[in-house]
Formats: sequence, structure tokens, C-alpha cells
Amino acid sequence: GQGGGQVGGEEEETSFRWQCVEQPIGKLLFRRFLEGEPGLAAAGALWAELEAIELCEEEERKAAAEGLRARFFAEGAAERCGFLSA
Repeated sequence: GQGGGQVGGEEEETSFRWQCVEQPIGKLLFRRFLEGEPGLAAAGALWAELEAIELCEEEERKAAAEGLRARFFAEGAAERCGFLSA
């Protein structure tokens, strides 16, 4: 094949992390897919918020995490991600 000489390179190139997290185009396309599916839109929003929290200053993270819990995990929340376990 046309591999870069790496052992196991084909496995890496088919992983979710490589395609939808590490590759900017793949990440964008996967996010757009999530946003376009009514049952998955909250998952896309949660992912974006989690990445935003990673960029927060340490002193801002607690408040951001509380907002995230209220928005995505609380009973009755509009964007509740019930598919995630506690």
C-alpha cells in the first residue's frame, strides 16, 4: 500500500479519535453531523462545551463545570444527555 512506513498505520487511520478528533476536517464534518441529527445535537453541544472548559483558566473551570452539569446532566434539562451514565 501507500503507507508511510509505520507499523499499524492503517489501524490508526481508521480510529474514531484520529478521524473525528485529531483531523480538523473530520472533526468539523462529524460535528456538523451531530448538529444535524435531532437526537445527537445535544452530544455535539456537550463536546464543544467540554473542549471550551479545557481552554478555561483554572479558576473559571468550577463555574463552567457547574453550568455544564445544569445544561446537559440535570433532570429536565433541555439538552440533557441521558445516554451518558452518572
